[in-house]
Amino acid sequence: MADRLHAPGPPHLQGAPLQALLGALDDHQHLERPADYDHARTRARFEQLIADLEAAFGCRCEVDGQVQDASHHGRITVPAVATASGVPLVVVLSNFAGLVVCAVDNPGAHSDEETDLLVDAADAVRIRAVLSRLDLTLVPEDPLWRAYDGDGPLGPHLGAGRTWFERYFDYL
Repeated sequence: MADRLHAPGPPHLQGAPLQALLGALDDHQHLERPADYDHARTRARFEQLIADLEAAFGCRCEVDGQVQDASHHGRITVPAVATASGVPLVVVLSNFAGLVVCAVDNPGAHSDEETDLLVDAADAVRIRAVLSRLDLTLVPEDPLWRAYDGDGPLGPHLGAGRTWFERYFDYL
C-alpha cells in the first residue's frame, strides 16, 4: 500500500499521533521556528532533499530556499515533465521537527484523497523513499487546513482565521 503517497506507515503520520505531535510542537514562545532550531542542520537537510528528489526524478527541481518570516524552511517543485503522474509535485519542509507536506500543483489545491488519485504509484514510492531516507515525516494536508486551535503564538499574535498549515508550513 506504500504505492499511495498518503498510505499508512512511515514516513507518513496521521490521526491521533499527528494531532499529538502538532500540539507538542506548538511552542508558545516561538512562531517561525522552535527554540532548538538548528539552521545549519535544517539547511543541510533541505539541500539533501533537493539533491535526492532531483536524483529520484532525474531532473532539476524548482527551489524556493530563500524563505523569511515563515514557519517553513523551503519549497521544492518536481516539474510535471519529470513525474509519471504528469503533474508538478510540491514538497514543503517545515522548520519544525522535519515535517513535510507533498502536494499536487500547490498546497491546498487538492484534498489528500484527490492527491492520492493524481499521484502515480511510482512517484509516491520515490517521494516516500526519499523522505524515509532523510528521516522526514510526511504530513497529510487535510488536517492542516483545520482552524488553528492551539495555545501557541498564532492565535494571540496573528488573529483569528489561521490554520495549522500556516502554523507549520506557510508565511506568517
